Amino acid sequence: MIAFIDAAGWTLVHFLWQGAAIAAVAALGLRLLHSGSPQSRYVVACVALAAMLASPAATAWRLWPQPASTAAAPVRRALYVRVAPPAASVGDTLRFVGIRRRAPVPLATAGAGSGAAPAGVAWMPALVTAWLGGVSLLLARLAGGIWRVRSMRRAGRALSPSIWQSASDRLSRRLGLRRAVRVADATFVDGPVVIGWLRPVVLLPVAAVAGLTPEQVEAILAHELAHVRRHDALINAVQTLAETVLFYHPAVWWLSSRIRAEREHCCDDVALTVSGDAFGYASALAELESWRASHPSLALAATGGSLVARIARVLAPPPRPGRVGAVTTAALVAVFVIAAGTLQYLVARQPAPAPKPSADTASSPRAWRMLFDHPSGQMVIRGFTARDLVRYAYQFPASRIVGGPAWLDDDAFELTTTLDHVPAADETPALVRNLLEERFGLVVHESTVQVPVLALQITRPDGALGPNLQPATGECFDQQAWVATGAPRTPFPQGQRTRFCGVWDSGINYERVRGITMNALAESMRQRFAPALPHDVVDRTGLEGPFDVSLEFFRPAAAVMAVTPSLRLPLQAAGFVSVPQALEEQLGLTLVPSTAQAPAIVIDRIHAPAP
Repeated sequence: MIAFIDAAGWTLVHFLWQGAAIAAVAALGLRLLHSGSPQSRYVVACVALAAMLASPAATAWRLWPQPASTAAAPVRRALYVRVAPPAASVGDTLRFVGIRRRAPVPLATAGAGSGAAPAGVAWMPALVTAWLGGVSLLLARLAGGIWRVRSMRRAGRALSPSIWQSASDRLSRRLGLRRAVRVADATFVDGPVVIGWLRPVVLLPVAAVAGLTPEQVEAILAHELAHVRRHDALINAVQTLAETVLFYHPAVWWLSSRIRAEREHCCDDVALTVSGDAFGYASALAELESWRASHPSLALAATGGSLVARIARVLAPPPRPGRVGAVTTAALVAVFVIAAGTLQYLVARQPAPAPKPSADTASSPRAWRMLFDHPSGQMVIRGFTARDLVRYAYQFPASRIVGGPAWLDDDAFELTTTLDHVPAADETPALVRNLLEERFGLVVHESTVQVPVLALQITRPDGALGPNLQPATGECFDQQAWVATGAPRTPFPQGQRTRFCGVWDSGINYERVRGITMNALAESMRQRFAPALPHDVVDRTGLEGPFDVSLEFFRPAAAVMAVTPSLRLPLQAAGFVSVPQALEEQLGLTLVPSTAQAPAIVIDRIHAPAP
């Protein structure tokens, strides 16, 4: 409980300057885009709000204390060969340089040096309690809004379709909407409103719509349908979450209000495109305003936002920003600087954590390393465990070094040997292998183990492939075949642009390759589509011959979906595709978790040297 209070309290304090900094950058970006499209300003504001949600989450993760068993930071694994000053020792040696076993660390020092939250202060529980109280009140208010929206949606779906349903269907096809939107005439709303995201319902007020022309009603319908096409209900829910959790920061409310204003401007542009009559649309907005009443925050109404500003924008170009925007930006920057300085003072006032005792501080190396001293010919391998040495000697992953006693992973060693030449990088594995056999009495044999893989298979039972996976038809230059035939001097005409077989053409939103076999495709997928594929891929499609492959996906969004699965649904709703989804839809292939045989090294015998 104490750890939660400290982490939560310092996260709230840190967000004071983090939120001010993000708001300052957003204000500057919005000011630079004042003459641009409302969609560009909307994107900037949404990205800034997402950063405001992500920054406290990252801060809390950074400040959360690690468990006692893993509080000690592991040694960074760095392997390199370099020329060092003459060594003080002479001759071949083998000795311990440190014990990797970890003793239990007291809770008071568990965060020392590992980024744990600073020690708590007297007012921290009161701060966290006040924040929890505010969040609870806003959650209660949000629950009431959700109940009211559900009631309105249920009542709207019970009504018969409106006479404007056919006009709505026509506008939906024109706007490219793929899902049906129900339109109903209601007497319990005072303004047009769209409710729901997966199955949206547009409610039109009978009394207010009766005074509008058909062209004006269609413009209002286009405005509401634009909300549906842009998935504004989902973004609005995220805004409400941010306002609930980060309610104490005024920058969050300012940024959320800018998002709502720019959202309405974007939908107004769609309505103007449909109607083409700016004065008629502005008149319709003014007529609806006279009937408007308050709506729940989770409902999207055509009369949302500042109606005066929207009507002025529809009838005339937006005015250039005055000095108010510059003053706001300067004030936010000043708040950021003052808050950052105050925070640094508070952190500096915290008592320094006691250093963690270490039994091998004097003798343990700062990093894993290999050193070669040229004058004396001594090669020093320092700071490795025995299993790490075996892994390096046989060039296998550590997970495929099987067997051996427990000390293989606990004790670190320093080995010194004398060489008659500077070892090359490809010589060092054999050198380490010889040292293990001489100094440790290592005896191993090769075997196979089952390892997790992803099996590349055809998705459809009938064997049909996707549109972007086609048998290779065009000419391409096979480098491997050219090398196998002796690499003739002129493989292709001088000056001709050559397409190479099996060579990827990459961009931020595509991956293409010509003349690649399925086996080569599977072998390259883990590295090509990292971090989406956690294991190696094996070909189990049964397809023979070369293929032309083209994958269309936005690489940053696919990486975010792979690293943070919780963001997969909103990103897919926004039109982005993940790597597995692109493989299935575009290539007709799927990745199935499976296992495969892989070579491994089994340790038969190894002796522990005396300290």
